[in-house]
Amino acid sequence: MTSFNVRTLDAASGRAIISDYAAHVLSWVPAGGQEVIWTPSTLRFEDGQHLGGGVPICFPWFGPGFAHGHQTAKTPLHGFARARNWRFDEQSFTGDHARFILDAAQLQPGDAPWLDDEPASDFRAVYDVTLGGGSAVAEAQTVASGVHVPSESANGSPVTVSVPSRSLPSQLLPSQSLTMALTVTNTGDKPMTFEAALHSYLHVGDVAGARLSGLEGATYLDATESGFPPKTQDTSEVAFGDFEVNRVYYSDASLELHDDVLGRTIHIAKSGSPQTVVWNPGKAGGETMSDTRPDAAEWRGFAAVEAAVCRDRAVTLAPGASHTLSQTLTVA
Repeated sequence: MTSFNVRTLDAASGRAIISDYAAHVLSWVPAGGQEVIWTPSTLRFEDGQHLGGGVPICFPWFGPGFAHGHQTAKTPLHGFARARNWRFDEQSFTGDHARFILDAAQLQPGDAPWLDDEPASDFRAVYDVTLGGGSAVAEAQTVASGVHVPSESANGSPVTVSVPSRSLPSQLLPSQSLTMALTVTNTGDKPMTFEAALHSYLHVGDVAGARLSGLEGATYLDATESGFPPKTQDTSEVAFGDFEVNRVYYSDASLELHDDVLGRTIHIAKSGSPQTVVWNPGKAGGETMSDTRPDAAEWRGFAAVEAAVCRDRAVTLAPGASHTLSQTLTVA
């Protein structure tokens, strides 16, 4: 029976929870604040399947993949990294920082189906999750907080794990932050091309009351229309509601997600990312999502804002070269 380890970072500035499975950030609560990362009311841990919500790592392709100017049909959607165990690096753990590693040696045959006319490359992916703005608490309080969750019940069905809302009773610090950084190194002897995204589901009180600023004038691909036609963001804010929003923006700008319901703003900075993906399924899409409860309209509780390198901005690495894609969240 497979078990799933959940690691906790605990510092004066807040708390974060990350699963070894998929190196998946499940929660970040700044001290004195509310949950920033959205997850569905019930999480399903099932070997070989992706987790809902949180911050999935899309790698080594985004969506069904993209190569030679065309969308491909790679499976699983968004790559295999979000459905594999990553190795937790105990030596680098400091209480407010955790590192997870996935490399080609951990994969099974068929896990990396690059197109036949592309070189099959070896790689090493290192994912660093860091709390900023305060010192870590004692190591025993963090290392011992790992939770082991079996992947199957006695009858073999997938286990469900509830993740309640959380808050921490400390004064909010202006320098509080959560930084997620994915570094990919080509360890092979041929060039390697990959796509990646940090698919952050950001918690909002109601998506209809959320507005994303910082993208005015940017070109984007509208994935809600056939052919992904390019458009220009001609307003100062991206709005959400019952309609689907699914866009790939060509922008490296820092953004602000304003939440009128919760009365806060999530600041989103990034590096190594020439694109931002913005997504919410809207009412029709949200009611068919397998990760959410349609009767509870859970889709209204998030806006996905993703640092990305995808499609025609995929990264090609020479042998021995590395690329880091990072995203930093702060709350005001």
